[in-house]
Amino acid sequence: MEDESGKNKALGVPGLMLAAGRHVIEDVKGLQARAAPWRELIDHRAVSLPSGVYDGLARLRRNCNDLGYNYFLILLALVATCLVLRPSLLLPIAGITALWLYVLRVRAADVHVGGRAFGLHSQRIALVAFAVVVLHFATNVSSVLFSALFWGAVACTAHAALRTPPPGDDSQSEGGFVNAFFTQGASAYRQVKDGVEAVGVPSQWFNAADQAWARLSGAV
Repeated sequence: MEDESGKNKALGVPGLMLAAGRHVIEDVKGLQARAAPWRELIDHRAVSLPSGVYDGLARLRRNCNDLGYNYFLILLALVATCLVLRPSLLLPIAGITALWLYVLRVRAADVHVGGRAFGLHSQRIALVAFAVVVLHFATNVSSVLFSALFWGAVACTAHAALRTPPPGDDSQSEGGFVNAFFTQGASAYRQVKDGVEAVGVPSQWFNAADQAWARLSGAV
């Protein structure tokens, strides 16, 4: 742990941002490797109207599992396009990213306020709140990106409902996108929950969220 902390301090914020950029590129390559062949996504012969609501939901579930990585890459491409067309959006994003890296990686130490120590979990929650204020209220970054993600998700949902999946097992395979998504989501939820509880929020406040997450995970 000390070696990693020393390495982060030696790299500094610019070095860590470059490393983060390379990590993002590697993650995108990993998504591309797990995605289905793109010709399956644009095969017009597989397009047809569902016979009913149940058939549409079954198609949505199956196609999201089989083509979910493709859909995710499409959403990432939409976000990247928005950033390229409006480079001013990059300034607050880059500033917040630099702040996160400095607080959580370079400095990486407790903050003492009023005789109380706040660890990295608590600082992470504070940074999330600060990012929400800056990106949503102080700038229009969130509105532009959410609009792109919303319409991209609508297009992907429509495609999944109109595409007839190939015959085969309709159950969720272990390597499918849906299971991977909910596995990662459950891990992220636990980390957020631990961080919020670390600042003194009662665990009972998460009962409804725990039940909702359990029902959602069971439904898919």
